[in-house]
Amino acid sequence: MSQLPVSKEPMHHNVFENSYLRVLDVHLAPGDTSLFHKHETPSVFIVLNPVKTGSEVIIEDGTSTALLKDSAISFESFARSPRIHRVWNADTSEFHVMDVEILNKDHRDIGPTTKSADFRLLFDEQSLRGYRVTLKAGGKISLPASYPYLVVCLNDAASNAIVNKKVFIKKGDYLFIKPGEKISFNNKGKQAYSFAVIEVK
Repeated sequence: MSQLPVSKEPMHHNVFENSYLRVLDVHLAPGDTSLFHKHETPSVFIVLNPVKTGSEVIIEDGTSTALLKDSAISFESFARSPRIHRVWNADTSEFHVMDVEILNKDHRDIGPTTKSADFRLLFDEQSLRGYRVTLKAGGKISLPASYPYLVVCLNDAASNAIVNKKVFIKKGDYLFIKPGEKISFNNKGKQAYSFAVIEVK
């Protein structure tokens, strides 16, 4: 049981996968516990509904810590050792988190970081860059064609937030943008919306 890859753990739902990344959507109801599972792939964790949780760890590199510059978005490389654990929800509402595993191993120099004032760089690692993007009320952001991106909505957007032609309705809605595609953010609402943006190298 302890060797179960995280992508095979029943509560980690594989909702998207290609050669660049895998998106695991995790929902834990109050009182639920996952099976023991193993993380060993560089991963971005996006917490969409933070609650009180617990974890029982079998294996973990004690020197490894999450790179955390944002309360909702963190990165762990698992470079020295995998983590084998199980997680439970010790709260009264659902725990919702997305685990984005970076599968691409052919890393490239992708040039300078995005300079838009609405993009806040959280981490710049060997395999990816992570940003928090804030789209102001009525705002628009356009970026030239680049490398692959994953965009994850961090708020309920009620159809007001659009990235390329994808309409975002609720937090956790996501869009994979292929390499070579331009990116356009558009906010038709009267409040700001936030996104986790992962740029794969």
